[in-house]
Amino acid sequence: MSAVRIPTTTFSNGTTIPTLGYGSGTAWYRTPSSTLDRTLVDTIKTALSLGYRHLDGAETYNNEKELGVAIRESGIPRSELFITTKVSPSPLPQGFPTNKSQLWPSVNDPIGRFHLSLQNLGVEYIDLYLLHCPFFTDATHGTNPGKVWTDLETLHAAGLAKAIGVSNFNGPQLSELLRVATVKPVTNQVELHPYCYDQALHSLCSSSGVVLTAYGPLSPIVRFSGGPVDAVVDAAAARHGKSPEQVLLKWGVQKGFVVVTTTSKEGRMREFAQLDGWELEEGEVDEITRVGATHHRRKFWQKQYGEKL
Repeated sequence: MSAVRIPTTTFSNGTTIPTLGYGSGTAWYRTPSSTLDRTLVDTIKTALSLGYRHLDGAETYNNEKELGVAIRESGIPRSELFITTKVSPSPLPQGFPTNKSQLWPSVNDPIGRFHLSLQNLGVEYIDLYLLHCPFFTDATHGTNPGKVWTDLETLHAAGLAKAIGVSNFNGPQLSELLRVATVKPVTNQVELHPYCYDQALHSLCSSSGVVLTAYGPLSPIVRFSGGPVDAVVDAAAARHGKSPEQVLLKWGVQKGFVVVTTTSKEGRMREFAQLDGWELEEGEVDEITRVGATHHRRKFWQKQYGEKL
């Protein structure tokens, strides 16, 4: 099968990342006790065979082992792959046991967790290591994002994490981290689509050299269909002979984002990757942005962002 051609983006530290990533979150979540999911392994191998090279995982998805098996079985050289994973604080349980370091080993020992990710993935380095969220403090987890970031900087200095970044940080949280960071995060991965677009955060990231990475970029179709952006996206799709999904992904790319999405269907994988060789008109991008802003919707981290569940 012929491979798709996926454009790339360059981070502030010179690292090049494929603009479209294949995500192993959302529908692919596993429990820690789950046996190996061959369906996920084979799906990732299909994506790789089509030309995807950017794989996005996380500790909390509990499927780093599936990613590792798929990578090994694909036969693709490690140097051709871009692997992202994340260190995650566990949810706060009811009640507060005394020994938090045992309950939340990841953010209390990011370096140890990183080496477990290396073991699970079967690789010697990670291309991009992210702090999955900022929603923890010394009071809740015995540490805070600034302290964890120092450990990520250590991994970066050792060459084990080629680039480091954050996820789910809002503007004030990112500003605080930038104030104390010795190494600036190269990206902030957030829920990002026309119904969940923070212009102020985008401006902060742009001025700070931080690339926004969008997860859930197809949410207007997948989760929030029937909203006002449908007609605008459908019209653009008809004009360009593309699908609404391609238009939404292209909207993100033309806004300057890296986009991460997923599917188990080979045809959809190929469709999503058709981002090269065509452009939305500037007016179309602006109209999608404008209409999307009239209908705010967020799927993930609603409570943490202070939005109604």
